[in-house]
Amino acid sequence: MELRFVLNRPRSSQNIGAAARALANTGAGSLYVVEPLAFDRAQAAKLAAGADEVLERMRVVRTLDEALGDCVDVVMTTGRPVAGALTPEETAGRLIAAAGTAALVFGDEVRGLTNRDLRRAGAVATIPTVAKSSLNLAQADAVLDELLALGRRARPLRREVELLLAAVAQLERTRAR
Repeated sequence: MELRFVLNRPRSSQNIGAAARALANTGAGSLYVVEPLAFDRAQAAKLAAGADEVLERMRVVRTLDEALGDCVDVVMTTGRPVAGALTPEETAGRLIAAAGTAALVFGDEVRGLTNRDLRRAGAVATIPTVAKSSLNLAQADAVLDELLALGRRARPLRREVELLLAAVAQLERTRAR
């Protein structure tokens, strides 16, 4: 499973850099940027703080369709209330379980994703907040990066626990004979 973090039309090069830094820290996936407005690599590098490799591998594309074309599942994020929106934990579980390339899409810092964009998603996710309706783009990216990284690390551990429990059960059956 490959995971893409897609920033759709970000307005701030610094947010691109901060998202790259979060991805470098978690290893959660690759970074795609759709039509960044006035992208300044030097500004992005300032907040990337050593995540130059993520910035170098970052794919800059012209359209959202280009970023999502080969994805088997797409979850789009919003700060607006949406009935049935996934929690961050549900989002991580869904994307980790994808049978191929999956994408998590973030909208721009001012307007977010359009209703038209959200209708294209397999699911919509939101990060619950208390005082404000949404997080900064890079903050939202970092929250979901970490949950996805944790979920990926937990999957092999769950498998090891299942194997251990199976071995213990087999041993108990053998002793009972």
